[in-house]
Amino acid sequence: MNHAVLSMDVEDWRHLDYIDRRSADATYCMLDGVERYAELLERHGVRSTFFVLGELAESLKPVLRQLVDAGHEIASHGWDHTRPLKLAPQEFAADVRRSRQTIEDVIGKAVLGYRAPCFSLDRERLELLEATGHKYDSSRIDFAAHPLYGTIDMHGFCEADDMVFNRGSFVEFQVSTVRLRGRPAPVSGGGYLRIFPWFVMRRAVEHYLKTGAMYTLYIHPFELSSKANPPFPRNTRLRDRIRCTLGRAGTGRKLEELIGLLKSRSYETTTFAELRQRMFAGEGREAA
Repeated sequence: MNHAVLSMDVEDWRHLDYIDRRSADATYCMLDGVERYAELLERHGVRSTFFVLGELAESLKPVLRQLVDAGHEIASHGWDHTRPLKLAPQEFAADVRRSRQTIEDVIGKAVLGYRAPCFSLDRERLELLEATGHKYDSSRIDFAAHPLYGTIDMHGFCEADDMVFNRGSFVEFQVSTVRLRGRPAPVSGGGYLRIFPWFVMRRAVEHYLKTGAMYTLYIHPFELSSKANPPFPRNTRLRDRIRCTLGRAGTGRKLEELIGLLKSRSYETTTFAELRQRMFAGEGREAA
């Protein structure tokens, strides 16, 4: 059985790296996209993993608890979307501890996983994730062309499956990319799903699914929000305004098309926590 994990990085528009947070209107909220995403998932009978910023957890408490009750997984996205590679190692460890504890207090359940803001992670910080009690990470992506993404050396890890690595019970779920003309290209959602026409994304995803590897999708609340485009700070560049808003109206439709495509290729959708649990089933090892 081939597996797909759909996920949402729960952050608001002002957390985007190219937005000046000091000048952004924090009262303008686009987090209604979380509930719209959950409603879409319910229509299709799909469960998802939600990587939540710790600083948003308390304000989203009713929503997060509803997600848990519906069978979704809640994981950590760090505290306030500061890129880990901008933090000293000890600052990063404090950040992920704070986020994890806060989210656990809100949902009343253990948080197992983490995804770095902007996939900004390296091997040193990956080691700290395991040391701080996290059981898996999903921050590795093979796309060096993006200036914000980190590079994670997997030396010493076993490749348990395509795009899945483990060392003992700690697991790294790599984010999906496909090789086009010899170069890696993202097929995992976010701005790529939103901005590119569906026929382009469909061909890329179909090409990827032929490998039978685990497929991952990530998306953000602002991309599914029913709200108007945000009131950008004056110093926001035109290209950044466009990259934030282009294609928002069609994101939900594309996501439903993608779910249909996965089902037609016999991909089973699950959560990262469930997939990790299955990895160790029958081996007599504790995966929780």
